[in-house]
Amino acid sequence: MRELVKDLFNSKLSRRGFITGMVAAGYSATAAQSALQSVAPFAAESEVPAELTRTVTGTGGDLLAEQLIEAGARFLFVSNGSGLGPLCDSLVSRPQIQLIQATQEGQVAAIADGYAKASGKIGFGMFSRVGLPHSTSNMYNAMKDRTPLVLLSDHQNSTSEGRDSHEDVEDWLSAVKQYTKWRWVVHEPSRIPEWIRQASKVASVLPCGPTHVRIPRNLMYQENVRGTIFTRKAFDIPMELRPNTKEIERAARMLLEASSPVLYVGPEVTQTHARAALVELAELLAIPVAQHRSFYADFPNFHPLYIQHYGRSRIYPQQVDLLINFGARTYGSRNQDIRVIHASVDPETIGRNTPLAAALLGDLKQVALALVEAVKSMATPQQINKLTETRRAECTNYTSRLRKAVLAAGQRSSGDPVPWQRLMYDLNDMLEEDAVIVEEVGTEAKILNFFPFDEDKKMKIGRTEGRALGWAEGASAGVKLALPERQVVAIHGDGGFLFGQTDSLWTMSRYDIPVMTVILNNHGYEEPRWNMMGGGRRAGQAGRDYINYLGNPDVDFTKLAAAYNIPGAVVRNTDELRPAIERGIRTLRDGRPFMLDVRTKRIGVGAEVSWYPKYSLADQRVRKV
Repeated sequence: MRELVKDLFNSKLSRRGFITGMVAAGYSATAAQSALQSVAPFAAESEVPAELTRTVTGTGGDLLAEQLIEAGARFLFVSNGSGLGPLCDSLVSRPQIQLIQATQEGQVAAIADGYAKASGKIGFGMFSRVGLPHSTSNMYNAMKDRTPLVLLSDHQNSTSEGRDSHEDVEDWLSAVKQYTKWRWVVHEPSRIPEWIRQASKVASVLPCGPTHVRIPRNLMYQENVRGTIFTRKAFDIPMELRPNTKEIERAARMLLEASSPVLYVGPEVTQTHARAALVELAELLAIPVAQHRSFYADFPNFHPLYIQHYGRSRIYPQQVDLLINFGARTYGSRNQDIRVIHASVDPETIGRNTPLAAALLGDLKQVALALVEAVKSMATPQQINKLTETRRAECTNYTSRLRKAVLAAGQRSSGDPVPWQRLMYDLNDMLEEDAVIVEEVGTEAKILNFFPFDEDKKMKIGRTEGRALGWAEGASAGVKLALPERQVVAIHGDGGFLFGQTDSLWTMSRYDIPVMTVILNNHGYEEPRWNMMGGGRRAGQAGRDYINYLGNPDVDFTKLAAAYNIPGAVVRNTDELRPAIERGIRTLRDGRPFMLDVRTKRIGVGAEVSWYPKYSLADQRVRKV
């Protein structure tokens, strides 16, 4: 769909061609008409109703500021760059936008990403033109997650671009083609608002994703520019992407015929606000639910039907005859005997990795509600109860026993260093019921097994589907800005936090953003060590860890935080754990961030290994200079 939207915006496709393309992709005619209604006012050279626009005369920077305000930018996440000067001039008389500054462009993208994920709104960021390479790691994460971001930068003056001159290259846009839905360089100052609202709409049309706009600095300083501003109402046109009715009926029959189905859920469920409807579907047919890798908890993970895992680690159910992929983008079934239904809002994703028995293309909330209605029309409550009674009892018994065992293990574990299970148990026990957990740890089970996530309970944001480290600390700052009335905790491994994330401590300290940062400090990259040293590999047999051991130097993360005037505590054993968490909670209530450095126990293959290829340049010197 994003290609159809892009072609419509760029006048490469007519409105009739857009409808035809949507239907050919698998959307219903109703969904195609709804999508056209939503995006048509933003197409190139479209006639725009007068009530959706107003005219502003000022500098290019003034036009940029006015359009950002109308697009709903409460915060603009920025880093330093003299190219932001025209915008700063404009904000003198426009206090509606609050700047939140980071010290590095990658963290600008992370903060904007966290804000967008938590608020459901577009995250807006701006940085220096030469900061683009720094931003791309978290731009990539946002693209994999389909997060709506609009990332701006200045650009070489229009009179000298393309000459390989100061702070310039031949083509900036190709560098981020894979990481953005749409990208543009502005060439006329009067059209700055046009490209900002286009970037905003492309970013927020499902499936969402980041966009990037570069504005030459001389255009932003240019005076007496007359431009058309799109009002906020123009950004609020609803779009309902309803699935094909015949496919819904076919899928509903498969659900009723299946003896052992499994629902496999992914991030599109939360992005389309489909969780409640999906819970209704699962409960109606007693379908066990497994979570795909996701930056949300897309189904209540303490629900009796939530079975945690599916795939290689499958324990229950032993036999599966129907897999319903609801919003997981990358799953492919290797078992040809299992029929697969794939529901997605993205035609480029649906059926990409496996043959399908049915394809349900559309907004997942609409898909789930349509399936519930279809099932109820095909079977009586008595028939449904007879079909599901045994399955419901078996699944509930399994999940209840599993959850009790996991929580009991966490509660009982103790020692020096701290078992990670005990850390998770105590955090969940002591945090507010609606706390937000922003996580960037290797295994989602560390979070999903101990924190209950649901509409009226805790909220999970992270880890990204892109998996590029260096995201969670900035993201947690954005989450707290979006949800100031909820407790926010960022959970990292020590190795992940060392991916340039101390930069965001500066932002948290400057703006009094009360986030508790928790580091699982086990002096290593644990899962890479398992992968590299397991299976009888030579390095493991020799007791050598070439790149995963982090114990030298022994990083005290509280001292890194102290450099930014952030208090913290080092926890070395379980007796110290709860008092340190309580101190952190008090600090958050006082309006300041807090650093919790928890020395955790290494486990698994190579846990005891501290050998690494040592080298001292100082010892190799001939002259001691």
